[in-house]
Amino acid sequence: MAAGFFWGAGLFAGTNQPVFDWSLFWSGSWEDSKTLHNRGEIKLNFFQHGLALRGAVLDKHTMNFELDTPWGDGVTNFTGGLYHKPTGSRLLFGVLDEWGLSARIRNPWIRAAPYAENHKPLMADLKTAASTTGEDEAYLYLSSPIMNLFSDIKLRGFISAQTTVADFKPAVSGGLDFSLAKKFDLLFEVFYTGTTLPPSKTSTWFSNPPFLPEREFRLYAMGLLFSSPLISVGSDFAFSETFAWGTDIYYNLGVSVTPLLPFGNRARPMSISFAVDGAGERFVYRDGASHGAGFRGAGKIEWKGVRNSLFRINTILRGPEFGGDFNRSSYGIYYRFPAANRNSPPVRLTRVSLSVDRNAVNPLKISNGLSWNFGISINLPQMAKTGALGVNFSGSIKSLTSSDGSPSPYFVPEEPWAFDNAGGSCELIWSPRIFQFKAKLGYSAYENKDDKWDFSLSGAVRFKHGRLSVKAESPDFPEKWYFTVSWRLEKK
Repeated sequence: MAAGFFWGAGLFAGTNQPVFDWSLFWSGSWEDSKTLHNRGEIKLNFFQHGLALRGAVLDKHTMNFELDTPWGDGVTNFTGGLYHKPTGSRLLFGVLDEWGLSARIRNPWIRAAPYAENHKPLMADLKTAASTTGEDEAYLYLSSPIMNLFSDIKLRGFISAQTTVADFKPAVSGGLDFSLAKKFDLLFEVFYTGTTLPPSKTSTWFSNPPFLPEREFRLYAMGLLFSSPLISVGSDFAFSETFAWGTDIYYNLGVSVTPLLPFGNRARPMSISFAVDGAGERFVYRDGASHGAGFRGAGKIEWKGVRNSLFRINTILRGPEFGGDFNRSSYGIYYRFPAANRNSPPVRLTRVSLSVDRNAVNPLKISNGLSWNFGISINLPQMAKTGALGVNFSGSIKSLTSSDGSPSPYFVPEEPWAFDNAGGSCELIWSPRIFQFKAKLGYSAYENKDDKWDFSLSGAVRFKHGRLSVKAESPDFPEKWYFTVSWRLEKK
């Protein structure tokens, strides 16, 4: 590292351009009698060659000053990376965050539906929070500069390779990114990983899945994304092959259409999106786990209006397999009102939303949930110098029901149901100048537990080089109290 520094300094000797600049970053939080989080980072930017050198320490430990040994269990991660900004190429070491194709096939069932706009290119970067489960990895991503093939066609190619440090778990990927006539983009990607999976753990004789010995695992995947002003299409296909378990596939498809609709004297974009994905029972995912079969279909409509307003309706249906009956659903409606201007009333709605969820995987214990939220902004003439007061109201109710046959995946109002729990809260937000204050009061009622109140109060101040906040909260008001201090300091 030192040799590279002096080599870079020599290249710039005798020029007026600065050799490099540097930045420092430190953030963290401490919750009373619980966990201390720390993130410290330094970055050097070398201008002429577009390089950036980055190093970070991420720490998470329990900290309780009431004990004889306050410093408790935890983890410390050391990470570092070298970046080439013009192409996005990078060499990384540490616990990584992945996105793109490799992330979408890790466990899609805990991710958002695979709409075309959710299909991001393959990439990885260093995590920004300490991880107790992640492993240190070495990662190399190389991208070519953008090349002009013809007058209207540009091409960029990339490859990547990574492996865990403790043992050899390789993963390689690559792709081609075309830009056509400045309006159309076509991205093609491939991915491969293979390793030896450890024996599965089981506590019963006839467990499902059954006990499995060490076994060889291979995963192949490819992705395609086409985008244009009117239509975008994204699709992935993955094939896994696991000894003593079998082979199976995962697939997804997302389509988004964005027509311009007339509104007043201007055209406003509307986005209509659909997505489906599914996996077989024997498919083994990117993380080496078998998360089971499933099928999901989703759709949403979004319309962007004047002054950043937004209207959205969406629905998701899930079932155990392709062609089977759906047994889970969620659907909702959301509207964000136009941003305030000089003609806005002193009290106005800022947003409203309503969502309904249903889980009928177990017909004898079907869970229904209804939740809502709406926000209000209060900006009286007397508050012109201190900023508006934001008020957010939210609530939810959950019920249980049962069915003798095949239950509907949608909430059915007339079917008999039993109360499970309900809750509501009110939050106040006030941001005068460099300060921000929040207060929240909530109430929860349960069928089989005592009702409880929760309360929190927080304050934060923003300054030139960072932010400092303090929060007091009582999840069982007024019996228990916790205090949290958070900070963020940076020098750019």
